[in-house]
Amino acid sequence: MDRDAEGLQTLTGQAQGLAGTVEPRTLDLTDLDAAEQVAAGTDILVNNAGLQLVRAIEEFPPDAFHTVLTVMLEAPFRLIRGALPHMYGQGWGRIVNISSVHGLRASAYKSAYVAAKHGLEGLSKTAALEGAEHGVTSNCVSPGYVRTPLVERQIADQAAAHGLPEERVLADVLLKDSALKRLLEPHEVAEAVAYLCGPQASFITGISLPLDGGWTAH
Repeated sequence: MDRDAEGLQTLTGQAQGLAGTVEPRTLDLTDLDAAEQVAAGTDILVNNAGLQLVRAIEEFPPDAFHTVLTVMLEAPFRLIRGALPHMYGQGWGRIVNISSVHGLRASAYKSAYVAAKHGLEGLSKTAALEGAEHGVTSNCVSPGYVRTPLVERQIADQAAAHGLPEERVLADVLLKDSALKRLLEPHEVAEAVAYLCGPQASFITGISLPLDGGWTAH
């Protein structure tokens, strides 16, 4: 699902052949009722939508804070709520929530994102406890900085917030706390998600799997 038609075409092309028939749908996750309805009948739910705004708390627009929490926390709740009856009925289901290292650690100037990801971690654990007796697992994958447009777009914001030239943001801000000084590639995140959805991960639930290059080892 995607709200961007071009992005949806790309995702559909990548997914074809991986999981049988792919039925792409557009969805605006601020429409919470629609989100819950579209999740009905889902066997595997991956909550991956995200957005970011880098501002000091006193300068953070309240409407933007509300939107981030809606898309990144309330919508996953509604999607899980919509998916669980089918999962429970068949005695099997997989929920993977794409969290972030910011679900485990805070960073300045990202109040909405950090709050949403911390909440998502708690939601995922609650779903794991409730779903266990029904054969449903729920886990988080918590990456560091991934090579995506979301990360690329925030470099200018980070430069302004920290008073740095843009060329220094990657090394001095984004990767400062990472032992591995590179961006994570999207396919590496996808492999972790696939592992948690497979039969070999049937006893793994309620965890957060950091793909953070050693960030949380500090």
